[in-house]
Amino acid sequence: MAIVQSARPRAEDPRFQRSLKALVDAVSELLDREPLQDLSITRIVEAAGVTRPTFYQHFADLPDAARRAGLARLADAFPIPQPAAALAGMATAEMRGQIERHTLPVLTHLRAHRDFYVRVLEGGGNVAFFEEIVAFVAQRMLPEAFEIAARKGLAARDDLMAVLAGGIMWLVIRWLRGEIDGDPEAMTRRISGVATTMIKSGS
Repeated sequence: MAIVQSARPRAEDPRFQRSLKALVDAVSELLDREPLQDLSITRIVEAAGVTRPTFYQHFADLPDAARRAGLARLADAFPIPQPAAALAGMATAEMRGQIERHTLPVLTHLRAHRDFYVRVLEGGGNVAFFEEIVAFVAQRMLPEAFEIAARKGLAARDDLMAVLAGGIMWLVIRWLRGEIDGDPEAMTRRISGVATTMIKSGS
């Protein structure tokens, strides 16, 4: 006798979206207060007001839920920006200023929620998550930089993203963990200097 399985809810289903938001909010609120290893799926679903099977409709496990919560908080805080003034042809000081205007709000947000992001990284970080964070850096903190460098023939855009955004994100992670000193303004100047040097190297 064949077992009839209920269809998985579709992502565009409003109920699916509501339960996802409830779970992400619950994970975020709990991670604001304590590390991932102290949490349980039972506590999360109770806080979200959903069932355990609903949790598994959205996430593979607790680390997956933590990663999704981290990315959701970043995305909520920083939508993809509108096209900025072209960096190509700018003087070095002007270019640095442009990059700093995009970077400082991100670093200020990360510092304000430092414990949360460190807990996500330490409890849920993996290669796929790091790649998603690199893509975030490229879209929010360094608009146009990769396109400009690629047009100059320095390297393929994806390679540039992997090297520059990946390196910058590693600096930011070390900074959040307290391995690098400095306030958001100091770290912003450091990042803008790296990015400007890369872009100008092809001029």
